[in-house]
Amino acid sequence: MSKFILRINAVVAGLVILAGCGGSNEKAMGPEETVEAFCRAVTAGQWSQAEALCDTVSMKAYLDSHKEAWETLQREDSCALAIAESILADTVMTVEEVSKEEDRRVVSYTLAADGNSKTRKATLKKEEGAWRVERITDAN
Repeated sequence: MSKFILRINAVVAGLVILAGCGGSNEKAMGPEETVEAFCRAVTAGQWSQAEALCDTVSMKAYLDSHKEAWETLQREDSCALAIAESILADTVMTVEEVSKEEDRRVVSYTLAADGNSKTRKATLKKEEGAWRVERITDAN
């Protein structure tokens, strides 16, 4: 039973640390909406939607690591994944600040779920008229 709880805690902690997305109207989205949509997609395991909202060259390793953890948990303990999905469905994202750095935007945000929270920074750049997540880092 303790392995089960540890797995759930690991998934929740790992995914709350994420950033997420998933909307079909991405061209109309600003930096804040893009980050929110990216976070929703990642926490829901919607990898193609998350990839569409980011610079996949720079974010490939980030997405691959989360996708691998998600798929491993799904294979090894689908019950733990179902519980984690339920918790993550209630994740709340709060934008703390948006700043401009040259041609990029930096969105500082906090994700909170099940009494846990993590503040992150997403750096976005505009590509072909749409904002793309280029990097996710810890907020300092």
